Amino acid sequence: MGPARTQMYFLPADGSVTRAFRTGISLHSHTEHSQERLGDLPRYLERMPVVAQFLQWERKRYHTKTGRAMDFSRAYWRGPLCARSAHDVERLQIESLGLRAIVSLTDHDNIQAGLLLQQGRAFGEVPISVEWTVPYEQAYFHLGIHNLDPVRAISWMQTLSEYTQAPNPAEFGHLLEALDGDPGVLIVLNHPLWDMAGIGSTRMLALVKQFLRTYGHHIHALEINGLRSWQENLGAISLAKESYHPLVAGGDRHGLEPNATINLTRAATFNEFAMEIRVERSSDIAVLPQYREPLAFRHLLCAWDAVREHPQFVEKQRWVARVFVLCDDGVERPLSAVWAKGAPAWIDPCLNVVGLLASPPVRTAARLASQATGSGTP
Repeated sequence: MGPARTQMYFLPADGSVTRAFRTGISLHSHTEHSQERLGDLPRYLERMPVVAQFLQWERKRYHTKTGRAMDFSRAYWRGPLCARSAHDVERLQIESLGLRAIVSLTDHDNIQAGLLLQQGRAFGEVPISVEWTVPYEQAYFHLGIHNLDPVRAISWMQTLSEYTQAPNPAEFGHLLEALDGDPGVLIVLNHPLWDMAGIGSTRMLALVKQFLRTYGHHIHALEINGLRSWQENLGAISLAKESYHPLVAGGDRHGLEPNATINLTRAATFNEFAMEIRVERSSDIAVLPQYREPLAFRHLLCAWDAVREHPQFVEKQRWVARVFVLCDDGVERPLSAVWAKGAPAWIDPCLNVVGLLASPPVRTAARLASQATGSGTP
């Protein structure tokens, strides 16, 4: 492959550039259908004042009572937004820029959101997409598989899920080749340098380069991720130059804040946009103002969206109805059922700390401090 063209614009400074485009594309965001595993949660909680001490006490209490360590990998949470609400959050932001919106929702190993939004619509109006988990040696990658053929989407999802559960490297290339054979499908390596398996940045970089050397001819783009650091995204830019891939924008929204990066295009449909990336190998990316907020506080805001009450969602307004755990009898239950007598008393104070840190005054102070020290993103 020859060199690809990727152009990045930073709004609001480059705001006038949107007039040169017809459509904004939101790639990579999540809904209530996405299972967000909590295995890594303790290392984030341990960095938080007050919360870390309560967590330590609870771990000791649990071990004394059960003789086992707390296993957060048995738990997951679901986002607060249904498919329609998640689509609208992205659509409204793009339309506020004077652009027509196309939104590709990509839940983890699940296409239910896209299927629901397809109902009553013409084929192709709303892409059916997924963030596919691909085990690879000691690590795993997330591939954004966008715009599956509605007629074959369910069977494709079954095939992809079977591979995730029982990976067979000899078959992986054939699966990618078959997906690549549909000219409307866009295959994106999401957050390519995120060390999700905790194997170390050096080993992770070696594996992603090996992965791209082996399968890169069936991958159409690498991702600039709206919830990863600018330093990591710069690494993705360098990786894309080395592998001759264009970059696309992936916001990775999980809460209520809309994606911090979108693609700009003159295409009218997702099929046309896929052709721009795949054939013309040309991409235009807008980095939106919220990306300039300190990343730690944007992560906190996402966490606050996950745990705060949402009165507008009657059946799942409280976070205990959106967090699930695998119980000893092998059944997954929401915490609202597991904690029949209510949550442990220490949890509400911890949630109050999260809410305080995610509040607008604290975030504003953090942004001003970041600007004063010159440590912010572009």
